[in-house]
Amino acid sequence: MIKAEFFRNEKGYIYGFSVKDHGESIVCAGVSALVLNCINCIDEFTGCDFDFSHNQDGGFINIEIPLIREGGSDHDADLIFNCLLHGLKGIREGAKNDITIFDKEV
Repeated sequence: MIKAEFFRNEKGYIYGFSVKDHGESIVCAGVSALVLNCINCIDEFTGCDFDFSHNQDGGFINIEIPLIREGGSDHDADLIFNCLLHGLKGIREGAKNDITIFDKEV
């Protein structure tokens, strides 16, 4: 089962996420496409520095923006992260047994 976890600062802004336990299903392909698009958009459309880690087999990916983690905000990053969250929730509607989303909204 895919596990996606979103991280929020004390103001409620998403500052990053991790996704782990990818498999071989179409659900995993959809999640991977959304996640990689999100990371590419953060890189391309925001001025934010970010910390990024992953493993080579595709079973784990993590991104965090220190500026937001430490209490700041960035409108574009917030929009991009929320688009990812929205997309993953849409996938979960059709595949409840394949994906779990953890989001501790403030």
